[in-house]
Amino acid sequence: MVRTVELFIPLTGMVDQVEELRKLESELEYQRGFLAGVRKKLSNESFVAHAPEKVVALERKKEADSLSKISSLENAIKVLKNN
Repeated sequence: MVRTVELFIPLTGMVDQVEELRKLESELEYQRGFLAGVRKKLSNESFVAHAPEKVVALERKKEADSLSKISSLENAIKVLKNN
């Protein structure tokens, strides 16, 4: 993600924390699987050697974006669990 901004709006009592936590954990699981797939491609020497540089660069960007999303999701889960 490029130039991301995180905003915190107090919604105490307005959000079902259990449901929100479930959604975040589900998204985190998806992102971890997605990251594993991207890393599998990037670890394939044949793919990296033969794919056009644009394709390899796109996969590297996907990896970086996924890492950023995972970090944000982990932080959000941590905050919800501490409340």
